[in-house]
Formats: sequence, structure tokens, C-alpha cells
Amino acid sequence: MRLYFLSVLRGVYGSDEALIRMKRVSTSYDDTVRVSTRGDYACRALLSLTLHAGEPGPTSVRDIAERTGLPQPYLEQILLALKGAGLVKSKRGVGGGYTLARTPEEIRLNDIISAVDGPITLGDFGEPHQDGSCDHEGQCVLLAIWNHTGDHMREHLAGFTLANVADAANGKSAWPETTHHD
Repeated sequence: MRLYFLSVLRGVYGSDEALIRMKRVSTSYDDTVRVSTRGDYACRALLSLTLHAGEPGPTSVRDIAERTGLPQPYLEQILLALKGAGLVKSKRGVGGGYTLARTPEEIRLNDIISAVDGPITLGDFGEPHQDGSCDHEGQCVLLAIWNHTGDHMREHLAGFTLANVADAANGKSAWPETTHHD
């Protein structure tokens, strides 16, 4: 069975959800692994901060919400989680708002998604037997496959920094290509 990931980085121009698709080519059905709405919104918010990094002072939650079309109350919760993860800094009061805590080259998409959703996995199914034997109807083999696929997702998302995505959004570099795995 051939597998491939179709990574669609939406959100730069207002989609509801970023998708990473895992599709079985030799079957007639489609399995989809989704980045959560929370993860997508977090990436969109930090991308907005990156795209406007040259502007003076911190950016208000209201400004981020207006630029990205994200609901402000939900965005406030997400930004607090990102602050707790050390990805943004905040300033309170008049003229307050958020700035990136690190350079866009140092912030990877997997860092952002993990900050708001926890570890990137296909599920919490436990660990497979490591000695090659499985006395659970072959479930250990599936667990190993799920773990391996989660590793691929993490590695794939780690390949994109906010700087990479901002360059693509600004037309300075090519958009990510679809990667096919046989």
C-alpha cells in the first residue's frame, strides 16, 4: 500500500483549517489527519506577527484578530498558551499587545502546534512490544505504524519555520510541494 502526505498550508489567506492528509492510494477511502482549529489559529496568529514584525511596538489582540479573521476571545486563550510556551511575549496596558519571543527563523510549526495542542501524535495508544512479538491480535504492529506516522508528522512540521511560511506568503519563495511517499 502506498502512502503519501499531502500538506496543505492554509490559513495564510483565511481558511478554517490547515490539513495534513494521509491518503491510501490503493484504496477508495481517504484517511485524514487534521491539525486542530486551535493549532491552525495559533499558526495564523504567529504568522501575522511575523508578517508585521517591522511595525513598531507590540500588536494588540484586536489587530491580530482583525487581520486574520479569528475570533478575539478564542485568540486571547491561544496567545496565553503560546506565551506560556515561550513563543510570544506580552506587554500590558495602553500600547500593549504581543510580539514574538524568538526570531521567526527559530519558531517551527511543530513548536506552535505542540504549544497549544500538546505533543503531535496520532493518538495515545501506548507503546508496541519492542522484541518483535505481539500477543494482542497484531495490535502492536499497528501501534508501531501509528508511532512512526506521528514521527513523520512532527518531522514534516519541524521543516517549516515562521520565516519560511512568511517568505512563501510574500512570494519570496515557492509554496511547499506535496510530498509523495511510496
